[in-house]
Amino acid sequence: MATRLSVLIPVYNAPYDLAKSLASLAQATTPLDIVVVDDGSRPPLQLPEQIGRHRLILLRKQTNAGIEEALNTGLRYILRQGYEFVARLDAGDLCTPDRFAKQLNFLQHNPEVMLVGSHVEHLDTQGKSVFVQYVPLSTQAIRRQMHLNSSFVHPAVMIRCSAFHRLGLYSYNYPAAEDYELFFRFVKHYPVSNLNEVLTRKEINPNSISLTKRKKQLYSRLRIQLKYFEPAFKESYIGILKTLILYLTPYSLILRLKQFLGIFKKKMREQESL
Repeated sequence: MATRLSVLIPVYNAPYDLAKSLASLAQATTPLDIVVVDDGSRPPLQLPEQIGRHRLILLRKQTNAGIEEALNTGLRYILRQGYEFVARLDAGDLCTPDRFAKQLNFLQHNPEVMLVGSHVEHLDTQGKSVFVQYVPLSTQAIRRQMHLNSSFVHPAVMIRCSAFHRLGLYSYNYPAAEDYELFFRFVKHYPVSNLNEVLTRKEINPNSISLTKRKKQLYSRLRIQLKYFEPAFKESYIGILKTLILYLTPYSLILRLKQFLGIFKKKMREQESL
């Protein structure tokens, strides 16, 4: 196979959001195949066979089966086709043109690393920057922070496909937090990393799983934190307490706090660079 990289995008009733993401992917400098899983959209998605110079593969499910099944449908296809790498993106999210080139270059120069992400800028539905989510960079820092919250932003990661043969696909046991549980499996078994750059821009969508299923997601997150609890890590205790607090706190208040922290961290980084 000439193209080693696939980009997996699950979609349900979001054709306009998908169009924005595909327009972003058309600018990618690295050859890639885009695998779109239509999770029972009504009307069904109609897509071209190519975006820019990149091939587009549409996998269609007749009924909506949920994000976990949509992701696994795409992954099964990608693994059968023999791709070496799979990157994630959600409908509505954008990539810098060199995102995949930089992540591929990192993985090629660090063959022991199985998963790499990056910092992510969060935008409102008008495209205005709200805050930047900075993630830990080293494997050690990532492993500790995973007990607080995910050290990766799902649509910003690139993964070696070979790892799925050992770890398995997304679990169906943690609704709305399937990515968090999968990433825990990765940090338990492999070196992982994040690049010190903003390579993905993620839309704060009022219809996203993080908002529409927030309580369910936090409950799943709590179960995951208990499953991977490390008595020697203070982060394990703090993470469980944090999740319980978030469960009881309105998201509007959380968003304002994230905006404040994002501005504060940006100013601190600017001062450090002087």
